[in-house]
Amino acid sequence: MAGTSNEPGGLALYRGLRAHLGSAVLGQEEAVSGLADALLAGEMGHTPPGRPRSLVLVLGPTGTGKTKAVTAASRYLYGTEATARINAAEFSSEARVPLLLGTPGEPGLLGRRIGELRRAGGRILLLDEIEKAHPSVSDYLLGIEEAQVTLSNGETLDLSDLHIVATSNIGSAGVIEMEGVARASVRRFVEQEAAAHFRPEVLARFTSILVFGHLTRDIQLGICKQMLEQELLFQSGVLSGRFGHPHRIRAVADVGRRLVSEGWHRKLGARPMRNVVERRIRTALVDSQLRGALGPGVRESVLVVDAAGGIRAAVARVPVTL
Repeated sequence: MAGTSNEPGGLALYRGLRAHLGSAVLGQEEAVSGLADALLAGEMGHTPPGRPRSLVLVLGPTGTGKTKAVTAASRYLYGTEATARINAAEFSSEARVPLLLGTPGEPGLLGRRIGELRRAGGRILLLDEIEKAHPSVSDYLLGIEEAQVTLSNGETLDLSDLHIVATSNIGSAGVIEMEGVARASVRRFVEQEAAAHFRPEVLARFTSILVFGHLTRDIQLGICKQMLEQELLFQSGVLSGRFGHPHRIRAVADVGRRLVSEGWHRKLGARPMRNVVERRIRTALVDSQLRGALGPGVRESVLVVDAAGGIRAAVARVPVTL
């Protein structure tokens, strides 16, 4: 876990945050750099006493890496992906407010999530889809400039040790239609959409407003390669444990392109890609084992694209690249 800036090694850790987020979330350099700046200002003590470490609004289409950037930052800074995550869309009506804030004998979801967060060693309260919350809920959640909230059971929570990050898909439909448009123009459009939805005094509470842009096909190819590498590493471990000796799985370059052609989605971004990667790779490995081609004694398998355009696992030694 990161400590204060004067602890040994603290500055070295902080210096690497921007680069870490840039490699974890592709195609969103400006936004992830802004997130790093906001988090670092709070971590290094530049936030006034009695306020949250940061209060950040992250805007952009679904599947572009908003939540991933937050969890990646949490793991990097605190050694855990744990965040106190609240789906604000679940509180779109006034009648559901007690579920969030609790009752006289019950702390409610907010109190429970923050308690779980502190036990896990995390420091980020994540409010997803904040635009879908009932106005009274969003006003309550975002009106914590004094870093204190009082639950219905009378308990007061001090949030001055937390970063508060809200995400929103406001303007997504318009952003998707702006492919090829300069990022500055996309940012202005999204900010205007946010200003039309939130009252000025609500937006003014955020110390940073960040905009994630639409993912181009090339960016999604890079994301697919990341997902493929992670899945191959995981499955190599599975087979190594099953066979009782090291097993390596690799893939030819055409595999990544084939996965992108199936998993790319213009509106949903990279979200469907993971399902395609996991399903195709796992099916190829299962089929190879059922054929008897992949089993104990085999130390390397290679994923290839067959003549029909499918993906199969072959026991072979061929030049491979990702």
